[in-house]
Amino acid sequence: MSTRTAIEFQQSPLMNTRTSTTTKTMTGSNESSREVTTTGIRKRGSFWWRLHQLAGLQFSLFLSFVLLSGTFAVLSHEIDWLLRPAMWVQPVAVEERVSWGNVLDAVYELNPEFTVLNMYQPIHSAATFDVVVSDENEMMHVYIHPRTGEVTGLGAWAGVQRFLRDAHRRIMIFQSFNGVRVGIMLVCLSAIYLLVSLISSFWIYKKWWKGFIRLPKGKGLRAYMGDLHRWMGIWSLWFVIVITYTGLWYLVQEFTERPDFSLDAIERSVVTQPGNSPTTIGAALDLAVAESLLQQPSFKIERVFVAATEFQLLGQTDRALVVDDYANAMLADTSTGELISARDPSTFTLRQRLSATNNRLHFGTFGGYISKWVYFIFGLLLSGLSITGVSVYVLRMIKDRKASVGWSIFIKTAWSGMGAARWPALALTLISFLAAPFLL
Repeated sequence: MSTRTAIEFQQSPLMNTRTSTTTKTMTGSNESSREVTTTGIRKRGSFWWRLHQLAGLQFSLFLSFVLLSGTFAVLSHEIDWLLRPAMWVQPVAVEERVSWGNVLDAVYELNPEFTVLNMYQPIHSAATFDVVVSDENEMMHVYIHPRTGEVTGLGAWAGVQRFLRDAHRRIMIFQSFNGVRVGIMLVCLSAIYLLVSLISSFWIYKKWWKGFIRLPKGKGLRAYMGDLHRWMGIWSLWFVIVITYTGLWYLVQEFTERPDFSLDAIERSVVTQPGNSPTTIGAALDLAVAESLLQQPSFKIERVFVAATEFQLLGQTDRALVVDDYANAMLADTSTGELISARDPSTFTLRQRLSATNNRLHFGTFGGYISKWVYFIFGLLLSGLSITGVSVYVLRMIKDRKASVGWSIFIKTAWSGMGAARWPALALTLISFLAAPFLL
């Protein structure tokens, strides 16, 4: 290229990528050509990088709260057990437990004025039966020893389990608008942020599948946090997909008509002879339990809902896996114990089955303590993704400004980087704590 041509090229205001590439090829500058190509790739990737940052950073405060509260909600019953000695007993085998009817009678013996609402089986061998009752519009727990059937104590309705459940599910907002539960909708919107983060991560993390064997080892704090963020993301990928899917399912259900889980009438299996009708409501419940096992031998009752005229026996059978206990419901008369109707999950439509599966898939309760601990561990990883993502951003900003790393500058940079969204995110997070009742 002549000197004149080179000068004209440098001064041309209409220079484009094609001209640049052609000219640099003419000069034989392979290095410059690679720079143009790299710039193009960087520009294509910048959109996904900014989208990933927007989804992960703007509402990171609220998203972290939702993820952490959901993670600990998986083991919230066990946390209540640790904090409430009335729930402690020496381990009792399942076959040694008193009957559901004995538990119900023990509650009414304690106070005949109680309105029994729900009865729960022990969460593990060293725990009591948990009976939720109402007394003059005040709800509380009554704990029954699984071997002796005696009352071991009472517990406040508000506890760690209740706080984490209501905070994670609806951030303590119970109001509805046109049939849409406002709190649940706001929490479910976080699933959209997770979805955006998930999709964009595949674009900004090239050859992501190699990350499974690549341990975090970046030089310097910022590089290490970046490696850690990517490592946590790749190993929790399956969990992100599950939580995103179930969260979006909850969101869709708030705006659509919910599936109808009707019950079908069933024929009685046990015939009560005249004059031998149950003498107590507990005896009627035991009769209902016995009849339900004749109807469905694989029925494992997890919960009993008690209404004025009927029992609802809820639990698991071998007819369908990974479904909520209400999917295997049997209704019985509270005065006679006679079964009235039942629900069979094997007859569900696809939409009904997906709806009945969502809760257990979301909280990991389908496989006992194995699945619950797996969900807890990966829930911590997912929560850590939000925290490490913010850390990567903050450390990058601090490095660009050549400032020293400290808690004060860290918090200020993170708060500033969240933009205008930080205020509603902070408000939504604080609502749960401000509206929470006394826990113990």
